[in-house]
Amino acid sequence: MSTNNIYYVDMEERFNCFRNNQVDPRALHIMVYDANNVAFAVRQLSQSSGKMALGSDGTNYQTLEPYSVIELAEIVKDRLHGKKMDYVRRTYIPKSNGKKRPLGICSIWDKLVEKCIQLVVEPYCETKFVPSSFGFREQVSTHNALAKVKNQCQTMPYVLSVDMKDYFGTIDPDIAYRELWHIGVKDQVILNYIYRFIKKGYYEASCKVEDPKGTPQGSILGPLISNVYLHRFDVWLRDQGDCWHDKSVAKFHYKYAKRTSLSKTNLKIGIHVRYADDILVLCKRYEDAVRFQYSVTKYLTNNMKLEINEDKTRIYDLTREKMKYLGYDFYAFKQQTPNVKKRGKLMVANTLPKAKEDEIVKQCGILLHNIKQHPTFETIHNWNIYVVGIHNYYKGMTHFSESFSKVGWRIRKLFYHTMNGNVKFTEEQSSKNNFHGGCYSSWGKNGYYCFNGYPIIEIQWANWDKGLIAAVKGKVSRENPYCYAQKKHKPGVSLEDIGYLVNTSQYIKNSRLAMFRISKYSSVKGVSCLSGERVPVEDYHCHHIIPRCKGGTNDFQNLCVLSELEHRILHGSAPEQLYDLYPRRKKQIKALIEAL
Repeated sequence: MSTNNIYYVDMEERFNCFRNNQVDPRALHIMVYDANNVAFAVRQLSQSSGKMALGSDGTNYQTLEPYSVIELAEIVKDRLHGKKMDYVRRTYIPKSNGKKRPLGICSIWDKLVEKCIQLVVEPYCETKFVPSSFGFREQVSTHNALAKVKNQCQTMPYVLSVDMKDYFGTIDPDIAYRELWHIGVKDQVILNYIYRFIKKGYYEASCKVEDPKGTPQGSILGPLISNVYLHRFDVWLRDQGDCWHDKSVAKFHYKYAKRTSLSKTNLKIGIHVRYADDILVLCKRYEDAVRFQYSVTKYLTNNMKLEINEDKTRIYDLTREKMKYLGYDFYAFKQQTPNVKKRGKLMVANTLPKAKEDEIVKQCGILLHNIKQHPTFETIHNWNIYVVGIHNYYKGMTHFSESFSKVGWRIRKLFYHTMNGNVKFTEEQSSKNNFHGGCYSSWGKNGYYCFNGYPIIEIQWANWDKGLIAAVKGKVSRENPYCYAQKKHKPGVSLEDIGYLVNTSQYIKNSRLAMFRISKYSSVKGVSCLSGERVPVEDYHCHHIIPRCKGGTNDFQNLCVLSELEHRILHGSAPEQLYDLYPRRKKQIKALIEAL
């Protein structure tokens, strides 16, 4: 989910209400189809990268546009109470190992109901989740999980890596119902809908396939259900390492000798890290890792009805071998340092796997070939997106600069042959220094390639993050996951004005226009396109620059702010009266009149 949007639903306040037990968990479904919650869900769907993908019924985000928010709220209510849902359209995407991963594309109506449920159920579950769960959570990333592994393995080098066969496809609806009830979701309407959601089948090769279990990968509710499904498993593992549950034994909770006291017992001690279905248990002794392998396997197979992949579930000794986790290779080594206190102690490194390096080189070749065939802004932008994304993901990697220098060396001839003759080489630094917040300003001092003022980032321009390399973010410390410490509205537009627009937009017979009507007023601070003066929110009229009867759209760029009087005169029989009202705004008036 994207950042908190206080204009529709204040997720920060909603989380606090759940945490303080101010909401009845048996009546959550009323919040699901509340008009403001539905409007927020529509807004979030509009920002989704897969909004135009067609479901099994041929619907996508554009299907929602002719409906008002109030009408959509009634549809959500009807589908939620009636447990109405469509089959999922199944497609396949390639994996790095050459296999294919099944991806489920839901209809837009199912996506809307799922998003409305997620906006209500997720903040409640966030009050219960444990810190060792890092996947699909607000303000939590893979870097937090990687940092915890890097920190803990310095003293716990034996790692049990648990691999499950088709985790998302084997989620049992009865157990999911049980776990949702156990975590505190007691609303029967929501529980019954999610139960039916897991049991619904899918379309493949124009055939309906009945599937009694599993959540489709790519669905909105899938990640939330997967986290709830393993929540009690997280609690069970946490109580054996991160937070010993026996409060009556003081020595197990003494800050400076907790581990020492536990090591003197016959208990198995382990710290676990879970990112979705990627589970690690870090142990100090090999014997503890073996015992965890038996107990974890038994718990997941007997209690959760999951299938363990015996071939890939194994124990790693990081002092002797490398372990792959979340795209990194981890290994431990003894420090060789003049510092007597640190000499001989274990340090953990996370590096770029050789297979991933080859994959990056291959993808770079494809993108550079596209640039050579079609040197356009789109192909160059695709190159920059990929390079920046790779840098951002691996910026906490040990030997970061050396690894990307090696990648750059492998593609150097292809890169320079592609750029020479297709784009301009310049020594002017402003375009590069202003790109991506100045992240690459220290590179390209002697010149760089630039396409019409758009810099082209080279793969070896590697900037690491000292905090991530030092693994200082292994603990997730946020009091409220929906608090981003950012301004919630732009200066000059009060929350009361935005609230007024949100309420009055619910009945507009187009959900897209309803959203952009609010965004336009907020972005220009309520200033009229003609007079240049602020229009009171009660007097605000949203004008289509190009009328819809002439092919105009409801997009943000085609809208402008006018007062009621200006709007009436502009669409009247004598729009030239506007020249007399605003003699200094002739250019703006002429453009609006000519577009009519």
